[in-house]
Amino acid sequence: MVWSPNKPPRLPVSLFHLLFLTACGDVTAEAIGGGANDGGVNDGSISDAGADVSPFCQGSGPAIPLSPGGKCVGDLGSVFRFAACACTSSQVSGTLRTDSFKSGGMGAPVDVASVAANGSVAASSHAKIGGSIYAGGLSLASGEPAVTLVSDGTIARDVRAGGDVRVDGVFYVGGDLYTTGDVKLVRGSLGTAGKVHLTSGHTASGVTAGGGVVTESVSVVPPCDCTDKIDVAGIAKSFERTNDDAMANVTPMSLDHPAAPITIGCGRYYFSTIAGGDVTLHVTGRAGVFVGGDLNVTGALTIDLAPGAEVDLFIAGNFALNGPATLGSLSAPARVRVYVGGATFTLSGNASVGANLYAANADVAIASSFEMSGAMYARRIAFSGDLTIHYDESIIDVTGCAPPGGSCKTCNDCAGTTPACKGGACVPCATTADCCAPLVCESHSGRCVLSIR
Repeated sequence: MVWSPNKPPRLPVSLFHLLFLTACGDVTAEAIGGGANDGGVNDGSISDAGADVSPFCQGSGPAIPLSPGGKCVGDLGSVFRFAACACTSSQVSGTLRTDSFKSGGMGAPVDVASVAANGSVAASSHAKIGGSIYAGGLSLASGEPAVTLVSDGTIARDVRAGGDVRVDGVFYVGGDLYTTGDVKLVRGSLGTAGKVHLTSGHTASGVTAGGGVVTESVSVVPPCDCTDKIDVAGIAKSFERTNDDAMANVTPMSLDHPAAPITIGCGRYYFSTIAGGDVTLHVTGRAGVFVGGDLNVTGALTIDLAPGAEVDLFIAGNFALNGPATLGSLSAPARVRVYVGGATFTLSGNASVGANLYAANADVAIASSFEMSGAMYARRIAFSGDLTIHYDESIIDVTGCAPPGGSCKTCNDCAGTTPACKGGACVPCATTADCCAPLVCESHSGRCVLSIR
């Protein structure tokens, strides 16, 4: 699924002339227009019939802007820097596994499937993290560790904790361990390939550090950008009156208990709700789907993509799946991005999820085991079963359109060729310290990337 946010009148939005076909009970919209020389952007008028497919609908050209500020959905990919990121805490009672791949076969996988929370991270069973653990230590209860590791496991890269690290089992860290508190070994063992970095007055007794223990100033910045949340409801609302529904022969109620599958092509579509027993949405091109209310499906939900298609799904309200679901592509989850504005996110039943899920106002709490391809961003993450995430590195490569430079408060405000925030201005990075975690600085280009290959 790929989101293409719509735009208010007179702002530069991409519009597409659509050919509508109806067959076998499906409603189909196929893009055929958008002048060949307009770069996929015009002043809001419909392109001439018979023109070549616009660059946007061919999978290139500018993405649809989100606001007059110059950002578009491509710039939102930065919220998915981690396999899992929580504004408060991330707790998994069952086995926790993360690994990574790059859809499209571009390069071998690297250890970048990191887990993060602005408060605490806790893994209560076997853990195999194909990346790092970041725990900012915000709003910890008295005596609560920033990182808790129980049973056994490995962390491929670093552990960065804004508080104590508590270990009750056998764990190995493939990189360095940074903490502003103590490392407390209850039982078992903790080893690191690199150094243990401690602030003065704190201890790490019982730890085997391959690079030794270093006493120095340690700071851990909250890793998840939760101060400037995406206005999902506002973005969805902006497409209520300016959309491609009419040309596609769909209405705001077409996904409310639909009697047949719905097929959409390239364009932007507004629906009041997605609800019913069984709901099927086929996406054949680059599409933005904007829902003014809830997604509440009691039967089977299927949102699938044709080869080369992608979709951005903005749901203003709550998200509830109570039956089997197929959401996106397991092999290419970077092409599906789902934003939920409500405070409720529930998922029960068997689900095949190949998507990047954003729910900054919601607790994602699931009692059963869950495996997905993509990334997860939520207010709180709590799993009583197993959690496995196969992180698609390609999500970082989604093209944005924020202009270079500009003012900033943190690196979260910067993107593209000027990803670092220095002196209140967005500039190229010089060192990894300039980049938002877990990105590193590619010094020859000044870009912040997931890994130096």
